[in-house]
Amino acid sequence: MFELFRSMMKEEWRMHSAFFGNRGFALFPLVIAAVSMLLSLSMIIFWRIISQTDVLLGIHYLLLFMGSMVGGFGLLGREVMNRRFGQASLLAYSSRTLPISERVIFANFIVKDVIYYFFLYVLPFTVGFVAGAIIIDMHYSFFLLLMTLFLSFCIGLSFVFLLSTIYANLGKKALFLLVFITVLFLVFFQGLEFEVFYRLPSFVLYTEPSLNILITCITLVIVPSIISLIFLKVDYPQSQKHYKNQFRKISDQLNFYAYSHFMTKDYLDFSRSEGGAGKIVFSFLVPVLLVWLFLPQLLKAVSGLDTLVVFTVVVAMMASSMYNWLVEFDMFSSYAFLPLNVADVLRSKLNSYSLLNVVPFLVVVIATIYAGRLNDIVHMVILFIAVSMYVVSVTVYLTGLNTTFSLYSAGTFASYVLAIGPVVLGMIFLAQLNFYLVLVSVLLIPVSLFVLKKSFVKWDRLEA
Repeated sequence: MFELFRSMMKEEWRMHSAFFGNRGFALFPLVIAAVSMLLSLSMIIFWRIISQTDVLLGIHYLLLFMGSMVGGFGLLGREVMNRRFGQASLLAYSSRTLPISERVIFANFIVKDVIYYFFLYVLPFTVGFVAGAIIIDMHYSFFLLLMTLFLSFCIGLSFVFLLSTIYANLGKKALFLLVFITVLFLVFFQGLEFEVFYRLPSFVLYTEPSLNILITCITLVIVPSIISLIFLKVDYPQSQKHYKNQFRKISDQLNFYAYSHFMTKDYLDFSRSEGGAGKIVFSFLVPVLLVWLFLPQLLKAVSGLDTLVVFTVVVAMMASSMYNWLVEFDMFSSYAFLPLNVADVLRSKLNSYSLLNVVPFLVVVIATIYAGRLNDIVHMVILFIAVSMYVVSVTVYLTGLNTTFSLYSAGTFASYVLAIGPVVLGMIFLAQLNFYLVLVSVLLIPVSLFVLKKSFVKWDRLEA
């Protein structure tokens, strides 16, 4: 089935390059390499407080986390294979017309995606990191580091792939299982020493290369993936689905929002799409759980950083991915026949985003209470709201309704990193100087409103 795989690779390239040109897509890895090089060069400043070993540990967990963010293939199965992408008809849909099994097609789809992530993220990240290290006279084994970082990425991806497949098969019953696993993880990790985190198999493979560890890493990737493919749930509905008309009821409940009708549409689209609440679980809550479990331990290597502040900033940044869910399959052409402009559609999406933001907001509140810092809850809430507003305002300004593809443009992604990176790092380091300086984040709120105002003008002009 190499021909199918090769065609899927071409399809992926053409789909992305059609949005912002071959050059814009091809330069994206260079931006990733530049960012990782800056990360590596920063060691010349921070080498006194964090060792090379801890840096290596951190980037292995970073790639593990990135893999977990994109591992929800179990939920994508029915969407991709059922022509969920509207205007685009993907090769994955060919099982309806060609004598090829769904599992063969989807296996090719997953391998294609993993290879693309390797060339878009893992390879350029490793090249930039090693190049920066050479400049400051630190030396890493390039090919070994590339392999272990890629294995970290694939381990995170395969783990969440398995969880999402379980959810796709069991539905709401799986949520109870996931809650149980979450509680079990919290209890288990509570008493672990920091040294346990050095046992991540891919990291151990770099520090102590051996055939046994390599086999362990490959097993952690292949076994969950094979189990997920065996139990892959791909439904082709034989009859039309019917839903009770809830539009008016939900719209009335949301009438305190200016765009309640559009928010109702977003809610119905979201809840009736494949995955539904599973998107919140696997694209947000599972990665947040991983951050909550690993971040306090990893930050022990860097003295002075407030774990709760870093966690709140990370959750606020991750919350912006919810805006992507709302615009993922939506285009302004769908609204062109209505007496609306782009600014109206963007405002409606932001209203829906504010409602979805209740989930990460509650995560921050629960984390603050769990950490025994109820007195700091106002500071954490202000920090979360300010950072979340700022990140989504930058996202809207740079991408409009095209977030899914626009961030793969080298120029857009570079602007995104430069606009957000210094700000969030500044918030973290201000808290290190004095915790009460997190209140400075409130200044981001008027800045965010100004950026959003400029966004509405910009996208109205471009779509006119």
